Amino acid sequence: MKQVVITGASQGIGQEIAKLFLNQGYIVHNISRHAPQYSHPNLRHWQADMLYYDQLEQVIHQIGSFDVLINNAGYMNTLTASSYTWNEMHNIMNVNLIHTIQLSIDVAENIFKIQQSGRIISIASIAGQIGHPDIWYGISKAGLINGMRSMARSHAQHNIQTFSIAPGPVETEIMKKIPFERQKRLKEATLNHKFCQVQEIANTALWLADKAPNCLSGEVFDLNNGVNYR
Repeated sequence: MKQVVITGASQGIGQEIAKLFLNQGYIVHNISRHAPQYSHPNLRHWQADMLYYDQLEQVIHQIGSFDVLINNAGYMNTLTASSYTWNEMHNIMNVNLIHTIQLSIDVAENIFKIQQSGRIISIASIAGQIGHPDIWYGISKAGLINGMRSMARSHAQHNIQTFSIAPGPVETEIMKKIPFERQKRLKEATLNHKFCQVQEIANTALWLADKAPNCLSGEVFDLNNGVNYR
């Protein structure tokens, strides 16, 4: 039975990804601060905070061998560039980028390289490809995309594939809290005037984990309804 490790699978996009993988017969290991509010015989919860890398190391050591790592955990502030404190800057960069990339490297080197197989999928964002109002969030997601591309170059010969998924605005509970006028402007910028659905992100992650060809690695998959053509 295949196994996947997902960071931050207790809610939102991570939860939707976890549920889909569970339905496809995977054993799912969720690493997050809070236990998920759903249950399944093949769901394993590991309590750890992305802010403290030693906690992540301990969990990965206990899990042992697995097949797929999905870097989903991350957060965004509502801060302008000038209003960030040093502590807030360090925290978001550690959680969204530094510890995520270090986790990916450790898994690739200590687990996937030994197996000579493994796939790493990072949930990035359109924010990493444009000038985003939350400057450090945008920088962290841009770095995540670059990190996956760098690892594709360094680890493809070991049959380790890395990918990024970069959604635009997504229909989530958080989106519902955004003022209606801003939601309207965001939708009007898309080709079909619709937000991306969490199920679409989950389906993409499953395809990358299960069906993506071996010659594909380092690519960024944009789910933004044409908001940012490249």
